[in-house]
Amino acid sequence: MQKKNLIIFGIITFLILLIIVLIMVRKMSEPTVLPLASGKQSFEGTGAPAKTFKIIKAELDPLDVGQGEKQMVRVFVEDSEDRPITHENGVEATVFTDNKSASFSFELRKISDANVDTFEGTLTEWGGAWILDDTYDKIYVINITAKSADEEDKLDLTFR
Repeated sequence: MQKKNLIIFGIITFLILLIIVLIMVRKMSEPTVLPLASGKQSFEGTGAPAKTFKIIKAELDPLDVGQGEKQMVRVFVEDSEDRPITHENGVEATVFTDNKSASFSFELRKISDANVDTFEGTLTEWGGAWILDDTYDKIYVINITAKSADEEDKLDLTFR
């Protein structure tokens, strides 16, 4: 009887240890979600040098937008051929999060001559916003597309 009890005790101890090890392995395999930079963040566009129309910068405010909060996005577009702004110009974006996507468009906020020393043409500033109603623990991507009458440029920002 004592041998039988010892065997049962050994089996139970082994099963408890196995369960503990499995729980620890599972916890270790779960990815750790690192925090994003807080507040307003700027990102430079890297369009091909031959392009005459390109996104040069995007600003997200705040980058670490919270559930139910609005994220403001500003986009700056250069046009080296100094073409006038028409109704065919525009900026659009799609945000992809863990379970959803949200598309939004931008309004033209400002038109100015670019810095003559570094660039000749037109610089436009566009503003838009969206509200987060999902999580972004695994997926957080913003695809921005700027379009003119005959050209388009894209800026893809991947945070997760």
